[in-house]
Amino acid sequence: MNTTEPFLSVEEGLLDYVGKCCMDNGSYCGWRFQEGGLPSIRDTFWALRIYRKLSRKPPSAGRTRRWLESELLSILEERDPEKTVYAFCSFRMINLAFPAGKDWLSPLSEHLFPVGTTVLEIEGKIRASWLWLVLEQHSPKPLPSIRNPLAHTLERWMSDVREKRIVLDLPGFGALVEGLRAAGYFDKRSVERVLSVYREPDGGYRLTPDSQAESMECLWWGMRLERLCFGGTLQSLTALEEKMSSYKARKGGFGPRPGAIPDLPSTGMALDLLRNIHPRPVH
Repeated sequence: MNTTEPFLSVEEGLLDYVGKCCMDNGSYCGWRFQEGGLPSIRDTFWALRIYRKLSRKPPSAGRTRRWLESELLSILEERDPEKTVYAFCSFRMINLAFPAGKDWLSPLSEHLFPVGTTVLEIEGKIRASWLWLVLEQHSPKPLPSIRNPLAHTLERWMSDVREKRIVLDLPGFGALVEGLRAAGYFDKRSVERVLSVYREPDGGYRLTPDSQAESMECLWWGMRLERLCFGGTLQSLTALEEKMSSYKARKGGFGPRPGAIPDLPSTGMALDLLRNIHPRPVH
C-alpha cells in the first residue's frame, strides 16, 4: 500500500481476507486454507475486532456466538490470561455476557508468580501481568491482594529497564507500560526515553535496541507508545505508511514480516495503524 491508494480498496481487501478465514463453525483461523489450520480464540478475537473497527457485522455472527459459548469452559480451565482476554473481549464484541458468578480471575494468577529470572521469563510474566490487570478492571470482584504486589513487581521491572539492568524486546516493553497504566502508574518521561532506543530513522521500530529485526507487532507497539507519549506527528505517520507497504500481502491481509503469508493478528494491527493514518476512511 502507498499514499496514493484509496483507503476503501484496502478496507475491501481486509474484509475479503477475513471472510475467507471463517471456519464452518463460525470460528476463525488465519491458516484457513493451509493444512492443519484449526479454530483459534486468538484469530477469532482479531477477526471480530477487524469487523468492529470497520463497523461491519460478522457474516457468521450466530455461529460465532455458539462456538464461543461452547469453547468458554475449556478456555477458562486452561487458566491462560491471554486466551481468557481474547475470550472476554470476543464475548463483549459479539454481545455475549461473560459469566459473572464464577471466580475465573484468581486462578489466572497462577501464571504470575513466582516472577521469572531470565529476560524471556520476565517478558512472559510481564505480558501475563498486563492482561490479568486488564481483566481485573472488568471483574465484579477485584483482587487487591494480587493486584498490589503485581503492580509493585511491574514498577521494579520498569526501574530495571530504566537503569539498563534488563533489556526487553519492544512488545515486552509495551506490555510493561500498559500493565503499569492498568495499575494506575504512567511515567511519560521514562517511556519516551526508553522508546527512543527502539526507533528506526525510516519510521520503523526494531525488536530490541541492538537488533535490526522488525515486524508488524513492533510497528504496532511502537506507534501505540508513540501516540501515548506524543500523539503522533504527520511526519511519523507518513513514514509509517510507506513502511507498511512491504507488509501487505496479495490476498488482502498483512503479514508479520515483509513478504510473509498474512495472518489475522498482523492484519488487525495493520488496520489499527491505518486508522491512525486515515482516521476518517472513505465509504
